[in-house]
Amino acid sequence: MSVERLLDPISARSAITSGYVALPQADAPRWSRRVTADIVSFLDIAVILISAMLTGLLHDLWGLRVVVPPLALAQICLITAATTHFVLRQLAHYDIERIDQVTASPGRLGLGLVISFSIVIATAHTLGVADRLPKAWFPVWLGGTLALLVIERFAVRMVLKRAGRRGVFVSNVAVYGAGRIAHKLEEHVARSGAALRLVGIYDDRADPARIDTQGLPIAGRLEDLIRDGREGLIDEIVIALPQTADHRIAGIARRLEQLPVRIRVCTQISSDLVDLDARSHKVSSIGPLGLLDLKSNPLPDWAPFLKRVEDVVISSVALALALPVMLVVAALIKLDSRGPVFFRQKRHGLNHRVIEVLKFRTMRVMEDGAGVRQATRDDPRITRVGRILRKTSLDELPQLINIIRGEMSLVGPRPHAIVHNEQYGEMLERYANRHQVKPGLTGWAQVNGFRGETRTPEAMEARVEHDLYYIDNWSLWLDLRILALTPLYGFVHRNAF
Repeated sequence: MSVERLLDPISARSAITSGYVALPQADAPRWSRRVTADIVSFLDIAVILISAMLTGLLHDLWGLRVVVPPLALAQICLITAATTHFVLRQLAHYDIERIDQVTASPGRLGLGLVISFSIVIATAHTLGVADRLPKAWFPVWLGGTLALLVIERFAVRMVLKRAGRRGVFVSNVAVYGAGRIAHKLEEHVARSGAALRLVGIYDDRADPARIDTQGLPIAGRLEDLIRDGREGLIDEIVIALPQTADHRIAGIARRLEQLPVRIRVCTQISSDLVDLDARSHKVSSIGPLGLLDLKSNPLPDWAPFLKRVEDVVISSVALALALPVMLVVAALIKLDSRGPVFFRQKRHGLNHRVIEVLKFRTMRVMEDGAGVRQATRDDPRITRVGRILRKTSLDELPQLINIIRGEMSLVGPRPHAIVHNEQYGEMLERYANRHQVKPGLTGWAQVNGFRGETRTPEAMEARVEHDLYYIDNWSLWLDLRILALTPLYGFVHRNAF
């Protein structure tokens, strides 16, 4: 794909003149995704506070007296707004990569409001403030907030979609250095949709024998790049030269520092180290040393705490509800065949730590260690009750105990027998990356159909890719989405036998 195809249709027709590329207009509007997301979050906070005022007015009209002092009521409103903002942010409502697709779904907004209002109501009851408010106060406030938020988000979504079609979120990227790195960047830009626009390749080496443009037209030299940057035609410059040109890279970077644009350096060695589809690689520094961050922590900051709270609360409730079913299953197992009710198998958990995973026994054998064979269709080792348990995934219910003990999580890569871990770890380069987080009762791979027997390395590779996607893109909303999809796609499946 040539550079001119990455430009707007009108520009593309007049783009190439003696090998040079037409750049966008300098006065084209640009919106910061981060600022836009913050504005949406401020609007949400304003809606919550306006809804509180309307709730107070409705209570006055209904003749219901509010005996809470105005200052205490204002504090409740501000705490609720702050809590809701935090919860919605954790549910990825302000994702800057998808800000032009901000959700107006009542379901997703309602989920965030229910969580945040529940926290506030529990706190208000603990402090004795809720008892002095009319019983209808919080339900009316919650309902009014949801209605106003849906209206506000719908209007914001229309504005941002229209702005997105005009290209206000597009970042115009120029590359200095015509070669293999520039070609790889062009391929990435072509796949990234409207987020990036490659506006030109610049290089001072005019001799065709010294550069390999691979069909990419040259927009100019370094002086042309500086001129275009001064005219506001470029948002970001990538210096893409071989690692051996370190002195030249430093000199060019110093020349470009004068421009009000983002400048990044990409060498061949860093490109070979970085996975093209990964989004976690950043440039940082320790004192005077410039560093390339090849990966970040899979669950940073508040994520471990939020995930643990999610695991304990949901699994405790699920275990209490499932206890009668588990007692019936235990009785059926004892009546059907000889052996214990539970099957215990050593598997790898977080950071390859060995854990003992609990399951209801579904086979006549208790394989562990080096002699573990995956279950297959019509496997004679499976008992009559075990076949039903495996088909419905009820054999996994005891793993709720593993989750409460902190050895597993509700959502994560499914744990495999240690012998299978070692086998696939030797076959697949990125297989071991699954152990960056706790194994899960269900996962992104399972709800996408990758569960049960893996007959080929390709099947396991597909499962691993889904697991790594989950690790790289974790959010509380993704966990809740997977849990909601599990009864539909994760429990019963053609590969469950």
